[in-house]
Parts: sequence; C-alpha cells; structure tokens
Amino acid sequence: MDTKYIHLSWMDVEEACIKIYEEMKRDGYTPQSIVALLRGGVVPARIFSDYFDILLDFFALDVKLYDGINDRRDQPDIKEFYGDVRGKETLIVDDIWDSGKTMNAVLNYLGEEKVKTATLCWKKTAQGKPDYYAIAVEDNVWVIFPFERQEFKREMEYKKLMLEQK
Repeated sequence: MDTKYIHLSWMDVEEACIKIYEEMKRDGYTPQSIVALLRGGVVPARIFSDYFDILLDFFALDVKLYDGINDRRDQPDIKEFYGDVRGKETLIVDDIWDSGKTMNAVLNYLGEEKVKTATLCWKKTAQGKPDYYAIAVEDNVWVIFPFERQEFKREMEYKKLMLEQK
C-alpha cells in the first residue's frame, strides 16, 4: 500500500481545534485539566488550554510509539508522569489517533474515569476512536503537521539517502 502524504497548514490546525472545541461546548464538556502527549499533542493542547482558560492544570506526558515515518514500535514507551489529574475532568490531546496503541496505553497508564480524548486527526482503521476529532483519514495516509515540517524533511532525506546507498 503506497503512503499518501497530507500537509496541514497552521490554519488547518487552528480550524480543527475550533471544530473540536465547538463540539465539546455543544456536548457541555469543559475539562478541568489537559494532558498533552509529547510531542504532537503540545500545540493543539495549548490551543485548547487557551479556549478553556486552563493555565495551571496543563501537563505533558512523554510517550513514543514511532521512531520515524511508518517505523512503529510494538508498544509505546511512556515516561513517568508528574501531573496530578486525579478526580478531575481531564482532556488528553494528541495530534493524531493513528493505530490507537498510544492513546490506549496512555488511558491504561493514567487509569482515570473522568478522561476524554481529542486528536486533530483519526485513522479510520485504528483501535478505538477519540471522543473528539476533526479530520478522518485512511490508513495509508501520513499527516504532516506544520509543527513537524523539518522533522519530516530530515526523515525523507534520510530515507532517500538510504535508498541511494543500496
């Protein structure tokens, strides 16, 4: 299956956040804390923290499943979390719900009942589905966010170099 690339702009990201925020408001959902999954969830989580006026209960959780484009580990690596979200309506934010492995591992790790999830994009073939998302994509799509363009460029240059050396 050939990988297709979709490049999102900063405006696309903001519009996706607005769409998700408006859906949350329609549902009557207001988080008390936000957990951004590093690194892709930081930008949208920061936007949501602005919309919901969450200044102090904004945390980051370092979790990694991918080592590169289409280079996925069997299980995500989660570093120790120092935030306190016990008993709070908590929104966990990432850029994309890809396989579902990352978010499902995070949900198990945090073990919170008052948790909702939001991602800018959701892959239709993933395990599970976020509570809120803005863009649904097929499994063979690799989404390039504006906050990772240099990372994507480096990865593609490296792959090209490796192919040339074969």
